[in-house]
Amino acid sequence: MNMQRLLDHLLFSNVFIAVCAAAQGALTYLLLSVPFKSGVLIILGCSTLALYNVSMILAKPPHPEQSRFRRVRWVFRHERALWGWTALALAITVFLGTRLHLPSFLLLGVMGAMGMAYNLPFIPIAGGKRLAGLRQITGVKLFYIAMVWTLSSVLLPVAEAYHDGYPLHLGQVLQLMGWVFVFVVAITIPFDIRDIYQDKYYGLKTIPVMVGARRALTLSAGLLIVHGAWIAISGYPLAVRLSLVSVSLFCLTMIVVPPMKKDEYYYFLVLDGMMVLQFLAVWAVRGRLV
Repeated sequence: MNMQRLLDHLLFSNVFIAVCAAAQGALTYLLLSVPFKSGVLIILGCSTLALYNVSMILAKPPHPEQSRFRRVRWVFRHERALWGWTALALAITVFLGTRLHLPSFLLLGVMGAMGMAYNLPFIPIAGGKRLAGLRQITGVKLFYIAMVWTLSSVLLPVAEAYHDGYPLHLGQVLQLMGWVFVFVVAITIPFDIRDIYQDKYYGLKTIPVMVGARRALTLSAGLLIVHGAWIAISGYPLAVRLSLVSVSLFCLTMIVVPPMKKDEYYYFLVLDGMMVLQFLAVWAVRGRLV
């Protein structure tokens, strides 16, 4: 298997975004100075893998083999295998979920329901003539995605750590939730800019569709500046603040003046990979957290 095929399998099977979810959960543990709980990190990875696979399969276009997106063509050439991996990921999620404390397990169920509600049509629109999922409700998509990521990568580890008896500071938890929310919104906006013409065709009212690509890009850049500034004035040790601010600035550069073609590897490896990079940056200076 050559490097490109390996990269396609890693990215388009949603294994990499699952790693990103686990990395964000691990980042929560690091920043709150709580020991990692492997079961929670595995749940984050498996549940993300399952939700993203289901999302892709449910959004199957009429002729996927003719799609201009390499990812779409890859997914539906491997659809049967993806269903198998999705079933396995769900089984692992449920099995490990039953070993969590009850409030954490209930939160996991809420997150799963929120993930499905994003895609499944259940909201009457157009005078009740058709149904839509939450992704099709004006202005909701971007912030809904960020909210689900915040609940999963911060609140689930926090809930489990709290019931395991670890001391947690509410202000620190809320601050971390704010950081994740702002960062995920910022790196998701470029995806919506990429899809602006497709979203217009299907009548999806995303932020770029409503305000235009240029203003949406400015919003993304502004949020990353806010994210970096917020971290800079936080109470974390200087080494930790510098590591996270550096990732925010690097991400800002990659979005505003990317040194590479904005192809699918740019979106699914570089932009999504910023979540892994955040964890690695803090992991490198973890000794300063003590």
